[in-house]
Amino acid sequence: MEYEMKEGRPKTWDKTKRFYEISYPSGKKEIWKDMTARECLTRYENMDPYGNGLKLREIVGKELKLQKIMDGNKN
Repeated sequence: MEYEMKEGRPKTWDKTKRFYEISYPSGKKEIWKDMTARECLTRYENMDPYGNGLKLREIVGKELKLQKIMDGNKN
């Protein structure tokens, strides 16, 4: 996961709710919605990501807009 500095603080201190995607070696993908960076990293680390071969990435830009539209249509 890439980190960006915002006003001299790490992204993990940012309380903005974000969307993340977890990829498993089997090809399965899981979306975590409305989580802060700290919540996401805590949950990810508890899953033993290196032992299980998990990959974490933040969903941003056009992909995030599309995900929100798809979630809105499910309701």
